[in-house]
Formats: sequence, C-alpha cells, structure tokens
Amino acid sequence: MKIRLTENQYKRLLKENDTDFLNGMANFAEIGNKINKFIARLFMTIDVNENLPKGINERNSGLIKSLIEYSGGFSREAATLLAYNYVKYRDLIEKGEVEELIGLPLEFYGEFSWNGTIPVMAFINGQVSGTYSGYATSPEEFYEKLLDGDYEDIQDEGYDVDWDESYIDWDIDHDWAGESLGNQLGELDKDDVIDEIGLK
Repeated sequence: MKIRLTENQYKRLLKENDTDFLNGMANFAEIGNKINKFIARLFMTIDVNENLPKGINERNSGLIKSLIEYSGGFSREAATLLAYNYVKYRDLIEKGEVEELIGLPLEFYGEFSWNGTIPVMAFINGQVSGTYSGYATSPEEFYEKLLDGDYEDIQDEGYDVDWDESYIDWDIDHDWAGESLGNQLGELDKDDVIDEIGLK
C-alpha cells in the first residue's frame, strides 16, 4: 500500500522530532515535546508539596512557573510551557499516577508577537495667561495664599498657549488600544496576520 503525502506534510515529517513544537517553529531540547519521567515526577512533587488550590488555570499559574523554573532549573520559556501543561494535566497529576503522564504530548505555550500600530496620547505642558482668584482679608494675605498655591478658582483668557514641543510626553493609550487593535485586524486578511505572527 502506498501513501501519498502533500509537500507540506512531507516537510513537516522532515522537521518533526521529539523536541520540536509548531512544525519546527519552536524547539526545546532540554525538555522535548512529551512528558518524560523527570517532568512527571516534578509535576507530582509540586502537587504534593505545594498544596495548590483547585481550579488553578494558566492565567494564575505564575507560582507554578516559578516553582518549575527554580526546582527543575529550566529556562523561563520552558518553565512557562511546563506550567501551562501542569494546569492542562492537573486532573491526572492529582491522581498521582506517574506512569499515566509519561509519554503524553506537551502542548506548546509561549509568547507570540505581531507588529501593528499602537494608539498613543500626549501630555503637553504649557502656559496661558489667566486669573487666579480667592478669598482673603487683604491683598497681603491673598499674596501669602498664592505663595502657598492656595486659591479658589482659576480662569484662562483663551489666548494662545505658550508651549515647547520638546516637553511633549507620549504614552500608549491603553484605554483605546484594544478597540484600535480590533479595528486594525478587521481591515486585514486573517491568514496574512497569522503568517506575520512570530515567537517573541
């Protein structure tokens, strides 16, 4: 019996080995892409010794990542991937069956990035003519209050602002960034965007 492979399938078979993820896009030689005996025992040790809460998920698995990084001597990237898989296989880990874990595939989990446009806002400092007003018993007392920055009201005269462009302080507009990103992606082809996404 003959099996016909597409060109992509053939390339993937050439690339795949026991350390690759995402068709060769990521490689973790130190851990491989399956749970080995050391990783299984590390997962069990963490579960027994740390008394972690039920319902822990990848969003709050920072503690697990730190424990794996410290206990196993793994890189930050490998510890992140292993922490994600600890959460994924938590039900099996809690049963304490080491042999059931060994050989299970590790799912890739890592930091990706995509180059797009980011909305920013600016803080500009300047000066404009205006009036400070407040209550006092005499001009002298009001002067003393002004020295302390104590006034009731302030009104500008609406004339030109005196400012220096070198004092503009730009910052990312986080309130608008999510919506802006959605609008931006809505104008682009999904496959093109996915092709542009890479590991950070």
